[in-house]
Amino acid sequence: MPSLEGLLLPGLLVLLAAGAVGLWATLRQPSGNTALQALGEGRFAAALAAARTDDRASRDDLYAAAVAARHLLALDRARELLDRLLARDPADGEAWLERGLTATWAGDFDGAERAFQQAGVLRSDLLESLTLHRAWLALRRGDRQGARRLFGEIEAPLENKLRSDLGSGEPLFAEWFLQAADLWADAGDEERAAWARREGRASAPESRLAPVAMDRDVATDPGAGAQPPLQ
Repeated sequence: MPSLEGLLLPGLLVLLAAGAVGLWATLRQPSGNTALQALGEGRFAAALAAARTDDRASRDDLYAAAVAARHLLALDRARELLDRLLARDPADGEAWLERGLTATWAGDFDGAERAFQQAGVLRSDLLESLTLHRAWLALRRGDRQGARRLFGEIEAPLENKLRSDLGSGEPLFAEWFLQAADLWADAGDEERAAWARREGRASAPESRLAPVAMDRDVATDPGAGAQPPLQ
């Protein structure tokens, strides 16, 4: 007789896949906003330049500028834009998630955790990405056990999604590959780490996040970047 785990896992996979694919479709749908279009294409400098950020700026402009600024490692600028966005709409779950990522990169780990918690309250459909980001946050703050526990909750469906539903070439999901690479590398799985690292860099060549993550991992294992992807 099938176990309870065996019955629940297929449902979980479907739920998580639906959430990520829905987010992907939203981010990639045609938009009249020039900054948002450039962001979706991974042209982060162009997105930041095109975005209107004055007092009359739209939500999409402020969000596109904040995400682009973070990818360019202009973290203070990203935080300032997100603070303005959240002051307008404290219920913007995507902005809270982005605020958590910005805080993580800036080393504000407690602020990142608070932002991720708020995003989870507001957007339950972002559960998978939030769990990945929280696992990476735990790893960055030195909690390897917590990182592995959180990553273990989503590792199988996430890998399936990265290899099939999303695949490489989507700039706004490049960070998923990079964070998964760090987590796999920490677990000693350099084959998966090298594949995810390579796909993340290829997905968003203009992102300054990719070389930072790559350099840190290669410094730990100089041969990691040369390993082939899984078949």
